[in-house]
Amino acid sequence: FADCGTTANTEHAAVANIERNIYGLQFHPEVTHTKFGSQILSNFVHEICHCVGDWSMRNFIEEATQEIRKMVGDELVIGAVSGGVDSTVAAVLMKKAIGDQFQAVFVNNGVLRKDEDT
Repeated sequence: FADCGTTANTEHAAVANIERNIYGLQFHPEVTHTKFGSQILSNFVHEICHCVGDWSMRNFIEEATQEIRKMVGDELVIGAVSGGVDSTVAAVLMKKAIGDQFQAVFVNNGVLRKDEDT
């Protein structure tokens, strides 16, 4: 791996093995206070991964629910919910897509706020 980015606090903020097409970051480009974070993500997605940015969130729920229904068929699905945004949104989407075929199970991961699991 070769260093391709540093910060005042991190010598290896960005690394790459171009031959193996492996890249890594030691910071969060997705957070708002990361200078040029959106540009870093855009460059990675479009220039390195060669993805096309032709989708929008406008039809996401409809398309995702159709894809879930097709994938699940008549099967039953169980999903763990930790109380965080990601697992909660995923559970709501699953419930919307397949209704009673989906059963959410709450998992106390040990990092909840006091009395949040009651």
